[in-house]
Amino acid sequence: MDINRREFLKLIGGGGAAAVIFSACGVPEEELYFQSPNKLPEDQVTGIDNWYATLGSNGEGLAIRIMEGRAKKVEGNTDYPVNIGSHSISSEAELQMLYHPDRIQAPLVRKEGTNRGAEKWEEISWSDAYKRIASQLDRLGKSKSSVVSKPLRGRAGSVLSAFANEMGNKEIIFTAFDDSNVLSALQKITGSHNMPKFDIAHSDLLLNFGMDMFNSNHSEAMFGRLYGQFRDAPRGTLYQIESRLSLTATNADEWIYCKPGSQGLIASSIAYVLISKNMIKTDLAKKLNIQDLKQYSPENVSSITGMSEEKIEYLAKKLSEAKHPLIIGGDEASASSNGTSSVEAIYALNVLLGNINKEGGIIINPDSPLDDLGGSRFEGNYKKTLDLVSNIKSGSVNSLFINDIDLNYYLPKSLDFKSALSKLELIVSFNSFVDDTSKYADIILPLNTQFESWGNDVPSIGPGYQVVGFQQPVVKSQFSHKGKYSGTKDLSDIIIELSDEIGVKNKYSGKKMKDILMEDAQVLWKLNRGSITAADFKSFWNGVLSRGGWWDINSKVKNNVQSNMTNWPKVQTLKFSNVSGKDSFHLVPFRTKVGDGSFAKSPWLQGLTDPLTTIAWETWVEINYDLAKKMKIKEGDIIEISNSNNESIKAAAYPNPSVSPEVITVPVGGGQESGSYTKNVGSNVYSILDVQLDDNIGTHAWAATKVKIRNTGNNIAIPKFEGRFEELKRDPHNHVIKITTSDSDDNDHH
Repeated sequence: MDINRREFLKLIGGGGAAAVIFSACGVPEEELYFQSPNKLPEDQVTGIDNWYATLGSNGEGLAIRIMEGRAKKVEGNTDYPVNIGSHSISSEAELQMLYHPDRIQAPLVRKEGTNRGAEKWEEISWSDAYKRIASQLDRLGKSKSSVVSKPLRGRAGSVLSAFANEMGNKEIIFTAFDDSNVLSALQKITGSHNMPKFDIAHSDLLLNFGMDMFNSNHSEAMFGRLYGQFRDAPRGTLYQIESRLSLTATNADEWIYCKPGSQGLIASSIAYVLISKNMIKTDLAKKLNIQDLKQYSPENVSSITGMSEEKIEYLAKKLSEAKHPLIIGGDEASASSNGTSSVEAIYALNVLLGNINKEGGIIINPDSPLDDLGGSRFEGNYKKTLDLVSNIKSGSVNSLFINDIDLNYYLPKSLDFKSALSKLELIVSFNSFVDDTSKYADIILPLNTQFESWGNDVPSIGPGYQVVGFQQPVVKSQFSHKGKYSGTKDLSDIIIELSDEIGVKNKYSGKKMKDILMEDAQVLWKLNRGSITAADFKSFWNGVLSRGGWWDINSKVKNNVQSNMTNWPKVQTLKFSNVSGKDSFHLVPFRTKVGDGSFAKSPWLQGLTDPLTTIAWETWVEINYDLAKKMKIKEGDIIEISNSNNESIKAAAYPNPSVSPEVITVPVGGGQESGSYTKNVGSNVYSILDVQLDDNIGTHAWAATKVKIRNTGNNIAIPKFEGRFEELKRDPHNHVIKITTSDSDDNDHH
């Protein structure tokens, strides 16, 4: 029978019955995993494509088109609850990561007699690499090692954590845009340790304090889908409150400027108006003492926040009139020294309005059906990273395992992390690429990319019911032709094999990642409920892989959630770096389509123009248009941006009327020193951020830096689509090239 791709995706999304039918019809089991060898004979071209379900690195469900053993196209899995058929641009870029020419093809060891950073490597076998590491750890002591990693999703995080614990240390999770204070605040507000669902689709008024949904740490496709439903009739209204005109702000009904870090004061002022003017009658409104909130009255906070008294009262009135109001916040709002207290005040508005676990409000996500595998949004703690640097410099840490996180790029210059690396006696990097940190490693253990790996995932923001996604390799490792002693491997398999070699035992010892995932699937099968049920485990396993995961739409938190709040959160005083004067500005970094910089390796994403400025392949600084005129700064002028330590970067000026005179904004992702498509491209704004912490839980206050600027006098043409393009010169009178009769077609030529 003829079947098109969309019908096929519907078929594989048909549930447990479909999976069992596949099995009963005699489809070979391997057909449900991945197809054919990497190296095919030149004459073996079938022209037949296959589609396989897996997960993206951001937790989106994907369907990958495979032809002749090669991944060709990425689509969203129409059945997966997080993104329901849509997918983010970062998921599309996974293909470039898979076929990237800079990928490491085998374990590497630094050549004997060469200095770290010289990038002189020799290929070795996996067994040789493990033995070298084991020998060094026997000499140095396992307890003096440390493990630092990017946030890991699903069971891969459990494997890494077990390894670090058995070595005698807790793993350190690092992320550049640290928003663990959002998780902390939500847990305090809702009483749940799971990140809730924001029911944007059913809200009629969305008040967003700084969260850039369309350049998000979470699934942008999920936010985009919810926003599309939000805009359907009856049309919802979005107010965006932040200091920068973000991509989300451009999609809002109204962008409302506020000074950086002042969002918590605005939220508290709105609460004061709601209660003092008897606009609401909820339980919390009755409990709160209005005198405790008086310090946040509009007249008291207006000058501090940059928002007028009338606007604060207007927003309070709109919230009280809405049937399904929703208040969210994050990113810039959580990135100041008072980030935790600000975010608590922002989300407390939802409790005040009585919309917790109600349609159009904040929906509590249930616990995972896998007891020891919670929501996969494990965030970093910047304070722990600072402690690590101190411990390395003091000698209490002498060996470091780094998993796919470029600390030398992300950490500010003032920490001098490169100097700390030189004090270590052993550096082991798990990475697919040589980056600004792994180039200083002694041994690099190369990783499979997303589409070559096994894994699973509990969504960081679930859909309001239990979901466990399953990730399968849709192609063989690109370097499997190098043999089993070389090539690349899954991170989890590497850690388990290394653990066995160095004598570290835990519950994952002796297993493969696929075995661990099958154990998780056994637990789900025995529940006998949800999207897939089957008479035998083999049919269930096939169904999970073909559908991309398991979920149960009936596993919702149905009871009314009662918040323990009795007092309004006290918003702490803001702290900024000690930079002042008429040429001083708040520095607000922001993400672009290369994310936090980890996807800058993709030339496709580098060349994808910024939606607001149309700039590509460059680091720019947005500055107020009128102020730039006064300072005699024009587009393309090279601006030196300096922090309180006199550390500086340079960026091309982009005067913008939507930028406040108090603020300059710079995109992250540029200024990397390694890589074919990242070296010498732009400047690294992370390097000049202050080491300022959130007062409560130690997250990085990455929007709390103040800087000075100086026009260097140099100018470049910014690469962008926007602007004037001169028409090509014309020569209607043939003055440049004279046409003679010999050039005419009237003459005969023989």
